[in-house]
Amino acid sequence: MPGIGSMVSAVNWKRNLFFVWLSQFFAMIGFGCCMPFIPLLLKDNLHIADDQLRGFYVSLYYLAGMVSLCIASVFWGILADRFGRKRMLLRASYAAALFYPMLVFAPNFWVLLSIRFVCSFFSGTVNPAQTLLVTTTPAEKHGFVLGTLSTAVWSGTMAGYLAGGLIVHYFSYTAAFLTCGAVYLFSGLLVHCFVGEHFVRPVSKTAKTRQSISSLATPGILWLMLMFLLMGIARRIEQPFVAMQVELVHGEAGAAFFTGIVSAAAALGGVFSGLLAGHLCDRFSPWKLIVPVLVFSGLAGVAQAYSCCIGMFIVCRFLVFFFAGGLQPILQLMLTKIIRPEMRGTYFGWTSSMSQAGGILCSFISGSIVWFGSVRNIFAVAAILFFLMLPLMIPAGRACRKELVKS
Repeated sequence: MPGIGSMVSAVNWKRNLFFVWLSQFFAMIGFGCCMPFIPLLLKDNLHIADDQLRGFYVSLYYLAGMVSLCIASVFWGILADRFGRKRMLLRASYAAALFYPMLVFAPNFWVLLSIRFVCSFFSGTVNPAQTLLVTTTPAEKHGFVLGTLSTAVWSGTMAGYLAGGLIVHYFSYTAAFLTCGAVYLFSGLLVHCFVGEHFVRPVSKTAKTRQSISSLATPGILWLMLMFLLMGIARRIEQPFVAMQVELVHGEAGAAFFTGIVSAAAALGGVFSGLLAGHLCDRFSPWKLIVPVLVFSGLAGVAQAYSCCIGMFIVCRFLVFFFAGGLQPILQLMLTKIIRPEMRGTYFGWTSSMSQAGGILCSFISGSIVWFGSVRNIFAVAAILFFLMLPLMIPAGRACRKELVKS
């Protein structure tokens, strides 16, 4: 594929990695400044005090985001392959800078929900950042760049959670959400000014493109899509309820502060996970790495679900993200080995869409669990899902290896 090869060689991939990493670090700081505090915002600003009703609204809020992003990911992925991956990353960064601060000014829950839907449709920076790096990096460095990028996501999220907790605690929700917008704007400017892409638009949208899209029906890709779906459920189902779990194990006093600490511990686990995954993925087969990742993720998830104090919850949250944080880079690397390079934007859009579809399903599941059970049960279900993925990886790995041999 001369077009892809020339595009990779014409770009300084190390420079791109540095500035995309920096951009995503700041983007995740912005995200972390506001997202963990939605349950508390509903209680303190919108005066929704009943825990069951608030849990239902939290599920509905995240459901709106997942539905929107699920629809948008496929659309933006296709446009990335037609018009360039850098443009998609800029669109996501600037849209987040505009829409996230609007959330704090919503006068009621339904306006908040509407803004969230629009924001999710136009934002979402991680997927275009992954696609941009993979398409401008030599194939032998794909594991390294995906793992390294995940450290930006987790370290930025950790810094954002800490910053957001402090800003909310000492200032206000408004200050935290405005900070989110400003940091996203800076993130976009970094990409605008310093990231390169010599994108060559496809000559034709017909034969080769249609053939590539039809290859989504191969068994290996379908199995990986199922894994992304289950991963989306397992890694998202409990996230909206961290603040409520903190209230359960610690009490309401200082809940915002400790929510930031717990979330930062999770992000720190993700940082170490990304460093380790980036190192291992280029040295070992991803099919050998995914089994221990799933086993230890499930075990740490069980301990997290039944934490008896805030200290235990912090440690277990760290361990869950340390083990589960490597799951997405491993699955993405599996995918890159069996797809055509010029279609990576489309395929990464599909995987993102499947992950968001998992988020849609877990919104229904978690809302029902909170309504009829307790918050702890949500964390237990997340652990069970990691164990459920283990037997499914046997046919998935077999199908992917067969397609790798054929390619």
